Amino acid sequence: MRKLLIIFSTALFLLTGCSMAEHRSDSESVKQSSLQIDSSSKSSGEVEITSKTLVGDVQGVHHRDTVTYQGKKILSLHMEMQTDLPQDIALSYAELSPEEMTTRIQEGIKQDPQIAELLAIDGFKLVYSVTAERKFQTNVEMDFQKLTKEQIDKISSKKELGLGDFKDFTPERVILGLKMNGLKEE
Repeated sequence: MRKLLIIFSTALFLLTGCSMAEHRSDSESVKQSSLQIDSSSKSSGEVEITSKTLVGDVQGVHHRDTVTYQGKKILSLHMEMQTDLPQDIALSYAELSPEEMTTRIQEGIKQDPQIAELLAIDGFKLVYSVTAERKFQTNVEMDFQKLTKEQIDKISSKKELGLGDFKDFTPERVILGLKMNGLKEE
């Protein structure tokens, strides 16, 4: 059950990641040129820090994803994903409260060496929980200012956990991928 839950939830992570790599287009260069630049910092050469939050449903998973970037560099990525609990898990643990279910999930995560390895990386955070409405929630935070190239490669290598390839992402590519999957700016 624990493996199933972990595999299910991590498969939710970055559903958009795969499609972002597939959706490169000429419109990307147009979007790159439309970055918001603070007119007062234009003269000093500094580009404003911008955050965009996109929300919507992708294949039955509700997303609320925030990309924070400066120019062409992603500073951080925060993804909140919520979906129904798999029916067998919901039935098996029907007598447990959401808090008890969250505790069991967290205990299971600690025992998975692949996830434990990722959680040890400074700048990467992965939290699984069950909401009061008995929805399965996954929160992923990546601080690209803390992550080294090697750490990003390690995170990207966990394909069996549903993680995508982050090393070549630009803000425009991430935002375009999210929009192409049906997410809308908040």
